[in-house]
Amino acid sequence: MLFLWTAPGRIQFPDDEIVFQTTASLVDRGSLAIAGIAHRTGEPPGRPPGTFGWAEGRDGRRYGFFGHGLSLAATPMYALARATERRVPFAWTRAVRSDHFTFHVREARADWHHLVVSLTNCFVTAATVWLLVRWVAWLGFSGRAALWTGVAYATGTAAWPYSRTFLSEPLSAMVLLAAAVAIAQAHALRGSRPRAADCRLWLAGAAAGFAVHVHVLNVVAWPCLAAYALWPLAAGPKGQDRKTRSFGTCLKALAPMRRGSIGAALLAGLGLGLLLLGQWLRFGDPLETGRFGHYSAWTWPWTGLWAQMLAPGRSLWLYAPAATLGLVGLRAALRSAPAATWLALSLLVTRWLVVSARTDWYGGWGLGPRHLVPAIPFVMIGFAAAVEELPTRAVAVRRLFWIGVAASAALTGWLATRSIFEWMIALTNDPRSAGHVLETSHFAWWASPIAGFASLQPDVLALGAVRLARAGHPGLLVGFAIVALVGLAAAGLVARALGRARAPAAD
Repeated sequence: MLFLWTAPGRIQFPDDEIVFQTTASLVDRGSLAIAGIAHRTGEPPGRPPGTFGWAEGRDGRRYGFFGHGLSLAATPMYALARATERRVPFAWTRAVRSDHFTFHVREARADWHHLVVSLTNCFVTAATVWLLVRWVAWLGFSGRAALWTGVAYATGTAAWPYSRTFLSEPLSAMVLLAAAVAIAQAHALRGSRPRAADCRLWLAGAAAGFAVHVHVLNVVAWPCLAAYALWPLAAGPKGQDRKTRSFGTCLKALAPMRRGSIGAALLAGLGLGLLLLGQWLRFGDPLETGRFGHYSAWTWPWTGLWAQMLAPGRSLWLYAPAATLGLVGLRAALRSAPAATWLALSLLVTRWLVVSARTDWYGGWGLGPRHLVPAIPFVMIGFAAAVEELPTRAVAVRRLFWIGVAASAALTGWLATRSIFEWMIALTNDPRSAGHVLETSHFAWWASPIAGFASLQPDVLALGAVRLARAGHPGLLVGFAIVALVGLAAAGLVARALGRARAPAAD
């Protein structure tokens, strides 16, 4: 509910508009073909105006080159918008700020469709929070640690600002985490309920297969997920020395997981096969995504490597401060949940390395380290371990930790009320960054959104609802009030659960 209250109610990026058009085409015509954006938006130098985000297929029609997973996930929201378009007051569509750059022709029906579909990631991110709590709990952490990890992820990382967008990163995080949850459940069930463990592994394979349809980059997570699934094979029976373990013993340890592992591999392969088939049908080449090398290329990774860790405009640790707090619990996480912790570290590192080797490592005009956002919920395992062992720390350490949690929420809440696209336009018009806007946004402290957002007005649909109520149209504000009541009730339940699971006092 918190995410809905900070949503802007509009499509902010040209990438989002292409994905929106694909969603609309799927629902309205059962097709992936789109019209594209009429005017110049994000085309690289030398590309004709109006060609951003799509490529011409073998049949002469235009197809978006972004993954279609988010378009599929958003079809219920688009169907809801289409079903309610005649019942919604015209005034509701005017709650969105009108002084922003738009990629569609402004009219009530189109505005309503964009408004509703733009809320998709609010629900996707909420689902990711729930999955994170479930994952941490299945790993054996206490309910208190699991709940606090979910709260910190939701309010203290880039997950909150990204819930405002219609970009694919929130859905990538959800799908990859769903695979991890299923694998953790399979590990827990393989001894007592092997059939249920097999079903969980199949779910993990299906999630991994769908992940590549959300963004093709998610394929780099496959080896990490596979290693996580097969961890019991490497660990062997409890109490057994790895040095004395035979190959036959390893195969015996794998036997209860064999059917589930094979099924998972087949389902993941089916997902990848469908992606390659779709690309062949549209572009005549199974390995062609539709970008045709116009938008990025391989490069030396040094700039991307350090920038995504340390640069003021792109650092993972600045834009996911709750995960940064979790670094103090990393050693504890390795002791208590080694398989899951190594999954988190390997998934982050492989994604970081591959992204850094591309010329578009920064993710366009996205906030912070856009391409690393799907790894953030996994990195939160350190936070869970830190909360778990916090009662054993000194009082001053505990106080500093919770002050850090509150500060993380304040920072990301600030970032979740402004538009990074609006700030990048402001940078484009700033003489201090003339000719090198992207480099300035990466490396200059004054150009980071943390500082720059102070010059912007809030970009929140709920404030538009307040303005409409003052003008005599209270309906939308009533809707937000209902959302707030539901959110407060949910927050009360979480607070009650945290109170019941209160940590024991330190000796």
